[in-house]
Amino acid sequence: MLLPVRSVPALHSADSSIFTLRYFARCMACTFCHDSCCQYGCDVNVGERDRILAVKDELAPFVRAPVDQWFKPQVFEDPEYPTGKYVRSGVVDGACVFLSRDGRGCSIHRFALATGRDYHDVKPMVCWLFPVCWDKGVLRPNSDVTDDLQCAGAGQSLYRSSREEIRKVFGSELIAELDVHAQQFER
Repeated sequence: MLLPVRSVPALHSADSSIFTLRYFARCMACTFCHDSCCQYGCDVNVGERDRILAVKDELAPFVRAPVDQWFKPQVFEDPEYPTGKYVRSGVVDGACVFLSRDGRGCSIHRFALATGRDYHDVKPMVCWLFPVCWDKGVLRPNSDVTDDLQCAGAGQSLYRSSREEIRKVFGSELIAELDVHAQQFER
């Protein structure tokens, strides 16, 4: 059984565009891009990488690439990550190594559902928080949303679509504060 090992990134503010930008949040029902948001791979906290590798034998049948391609070797220092370090997932054939090749979505997410695990305990936090992220203490839109997300403009606000995931990371106290701000933008 995987034990969640997470600390909370420190926030001091939220970019108001999380309340105004919209995107089609139901990714598996999306016909816009067929997972193009996963083309670059993702940042993976070193602790998350280690949890993924701890279940590599069970996860491997869900991932098309061999284990040695799952993560790039370079480790980056960043105090905002729970361990202070992160790596990048591998990219194979123009997409994150964990993108399902025989269907849609993330193979880690599919693995979690198939094995009865909470995907929050296995899947990288930056992926399940998408389309929001944190950077230098600011909760903000992921750059994919502002740069080239094909489904931008459709659906709910980034905040509304990610509200429960934000709660999972940052807690109910932040959600109560953000709800007040969201209501101002929704009027």
